[in-house]
Amino acid sequence: MQQTVTRDEQVICGQAGKLKQLIKDGDWDDVLKLLSSLRKADEAGLVCQLDRDTIKEVLSHLSVEELAGLVAAMREADVCLFCEAIDPLTLADVLDETNPDFAAHVLRELPPETVKDVLPQLKYSETVKPLLQYKHGTAGEHMTTSFVALAQDMTVDDAIAAIRSEQPRRDTVDTLYAMDARGRLRGVLTLRQLVLARSGTRLRTLMEKNVLSVTTDTPDRECARMMNHYSISSLPVVDDLGHMVGVITLRELLHVTQEQATADMYHMVGLSEAERLSRPLRYSVKKRLPWLITSLGMALLSGLVIHQFSATIGVIVALAAFLPLISAQGTNAAVQTATIFVRSIALGELRQPVVRRAINREAALGIINGAAIALVSGIVAYVWMGDLWLAQVLALAMFLTMGLAGFLGASIPLLLRRSGADPALGSSVLLATATDVTGFVFLLGIATALMQVTGA
Repeated sequence: MQQTVTRDEQVICGQAGKLKQLIKDGDWDDVLKLLSSLRKADEAGLVCQLDRDTIKEVLSHLSVEELAGLVAAMREADVCLFCEAIDPLTLADVLDETNPDFAAHVLRELPPETVKDVLPQLKYSETVKPLLQYKHGTAGEHMTTSFVALAQDMTVDDAIAAIRSEQPRRDTVDTLYAMDARGRLRGVLTLRQLVLARSGTRLRTLMEKNVLSVTTDTPDRECARMMNHYSISSLPVVDDLGHMVGVITLRELLHVTQEQATADMYHMVGLSEAERLSRPLRYSVKKRLPWLITSLGMALLSGLVIHQFSATIGVIVALAAFLPLISAQGTNAAVQTATIFVRSIALGELRQPVVRRAINREAALGIINGAAIALVSGIVAYVWMGDLWLAQVLALAMFLTMGLAGFLGASIPLLLRRSGADPALGSSVLLATATDVTGFVFLLGIATALMQVTGA
């Protein structure tokens, strides 16, 4: 498949070689001139293409403000590599140039020992510390504490004057929140409503009183589902008393959905969502090796099943040629179903009333597909081996395997969710083992039973 490369990517690739040559020549004036001519996102991407020692050298020639701009424009995968190239004191100065929410987000991605060195150096450490206490995967982790709060009894003119005085961030000014005298969230309105309203109008007459909100411990998946379902660009976060403590913006929603997609994709194969190419080798070994050992143990179950039927395989050696077919088809069918179920669970589409119907549907689909694949497999086996008996054994085993694969693909994610685990957690590995074991039992068991009946 041909890969499309944008003009901007071509320019950046060309600039990378030029930048490396300028650094090699020690021409720092031209290095800084080249970097300043790029958009911040492109500049950050270009710097992160360098090796760690060169990054340190480049960063030593940039001001704290420039470093802060680079960090803010950087992809999450590059944040750790970038920040670990800066000494703790400089990193603290850089994070002080950003807002507390962003500083907390960066610190969550760094090793604990780095956070321990940087946090005391922050000017606003008392503001950042509470943000680090929220659990991973909750609204508290993703919210920003920058939002526009107005008194519900304000007039339009007073509200506009307050906004001008506060000068809020661009991504937090589109939606405004109205509070009562005790600071509890009472309503929401848009900047457009405010600007177009008549002078002297009270906010309580403009605001939407039926406000959607979440608490700090609401799962981020539920927040994303709500924002998508109700087509809202921001979601207020309140405490137990109804006081507003933060807001999840559209920008953060995109970050949440990206994290969720990454987590689901990684968990399907037993990886941690924190895994990155920039992570130290020891970190990746620590995260991957235990699961690979677990996978080995599961794979040994398939080997044990085959060993139990070694006598049958010894008599009819051709059965061994069909084992990969049974394994591949069963696993593929189960993973297809599991992928649909994991996605539906993540999006909140698979609710209790439709669970049984969804499982029955996938089981029926497995039977239908199984019948078709069994017919094709039987014909192929007969043409290949010239043995009708073998073709019938394979067709029956394939039918049973495919039918059960649909049921397992639907059931395992649901069982994982019920047990409190991530439905995507290793589903593909668990399904591969389950379908291999059952498929081998069907193929070799049917062959063994028929041999005993016929006395072969």
